[in-house]
Amino acid sequence: MATETAGLRIEEVGAGSPGERAGLRAGDRLLTINGAPVPDALAYRFHAAGEELHLAWRDGSGAVRSAHVTKPWTEDLGLQVPALGMRACNNRCAFCFAHQNPRGARRALNFKDDDYRHSFLHGNFATLTNLTPADAQRIVAERLSPLYVSVHATEWDLRNRLLGNPHAPNILEQIACFAAGRIHMHCQVVLCPGLNDGAHLERSLADLEKFHPWVSTVALVPVGLTAHRARLPAIVPPDAAYARALLDRAAAWRRDYRRRLGTRFAFPSDEFYLLAGRPFPAAPAYEGFPQLDNGVGNSRQFLDDFARLARRLPPALPAGGRRRVLAITGTLAAPVLRRALQRLNEVAGLRVGLLPVPNRYFGGTVGCAGLLAGGDIGATARERAAGADSILIPAIAAKRGTDLFLDDVTLAALNADPAVAGRARLVPPTAAALVAAVLGGHAKDGAAVLGGHARDGAAVRGGHGRDGAAALGNGGGGQGTGW
Repeated sequence: MATETAGLRIEEVGAGSPGERAGLRAGDRLLTINGAPVPDALAYRFHAAGEELHLAWRDGSGAVRSAHVTKPWTEDLGLQVPALGMRACNNRCAFCFAHQNPRGARRALNFKDDDYRHSFLHGNFATLTNLTPADAQRIVAERLSPLYVSVHATEWDLRNRLLGNPHAPNILEQIACFAAGRIHMHCQVVLCPGLNDGAHLERSLADLEKFHPWVSTVALVPVGLTAHRARLPAIVPPDAAYARALLDRAAAWRRDYRRRLGTRFAFPSDEFYLLAGRPFPAAPAYEGFPQLDNGVGNSRQFLDDFARLARRLPPALPAGGRRRVLAITGTLAAPVLRRALQRLNEVAGLRVGLLPVPNRYFGGTVGCAGLLAGGDIGATARERAAGADSILIPAIAAKRGTDLFLDDVTLAALNADPAVAGRARLVPPTAAALVAAVLGGHAKDGAAVLGGHARDGAAVRGGHGRDGAAALGNGGGGQGTGW
């Protein structure tokens, strides 16, 4: 029997909506749709999508009421329910960014999320170590596919050591369950040199391959280490030699997988190619970019998008027009962005400078644009921003929908610095947005250049689109390059 607080609280009911016509009111608690419990906003979206719905709810007086609703499947019930919360992680990974934040970081950055619902909705990676049997049943019943799974190692004991969780379930049993339920999964292995690479990595790939096509891809990403690792186990960061060796092995695996499975299956992240000093594969080798938000293919997509735009650049700015622009980026993406800026500087009257910002806030091996702190941007700008008409900062460095950087410095505060003097602006991390911002008001606000290529698909994991995602969740790798 439902308790007084059971069910999903209804915050608002749309005027004239099917929900209002059925008798639902703000403050009521939705109990079931077609007999299925509705524990959260995701379940509501799934069960409310039908055409014939039997609703049960508890009204403000505590009475249980019910109604039958007939509506087009395209029409929503019209109920506003609480936003989906975030489930906490129960692991203690030695490479989790939440354990590597500087002292004084805002509280949200120290929250470790591990939630299969946000894995389905937003592509967040989850270890699945906190799943209940009911969660697993729900994933299959509600077709929460694809999921994004942090595997790291398939050997049970090794994975538990990496996760710092001796009670973590067997990941292969969980994957087998979801594969049987026809749930697609994109997996990642955060490579910690000497811990889960070599023979362990080959074992993990061999184990995961058995579940193809339900295990659709496996991303290989380098561990991300900050300078704030006091009392954490020592982990060696990958270097250029490591990256070259990994790419050589991955090339052989990928050829074999393509021959046997029809897919390359294993996808090294952009960072390995940058570390190794090797060119990125052509776009078809990414097979649709399924792990773009994990730093796999961002650089190739950016370069290809820019190449299409570059063919439409004007030979010169309008007569009398001169423009000097400074593009901010992390040290990781600097080689990628440098190639684009060389082409932009061929436009007469346009001078675009590149300003890679060292990450002093996190330190260590962190070099992606999405983890830049406002203080670091300001310090570097004070040294080198003189003479620029505008300073472009990739928007993934700021919390989504705000101008707040990771260290609680705002864009407004940055612009108040006399050395910046209001010249800084946030720009989406795409080739199209960069070209439009660089051209400024020229070429009809960039429309003649952008054409139909204003694709906004290069945002990368590693920015903090929701507060705390800059910690890279349970992954600790996959910084992404952005620009």
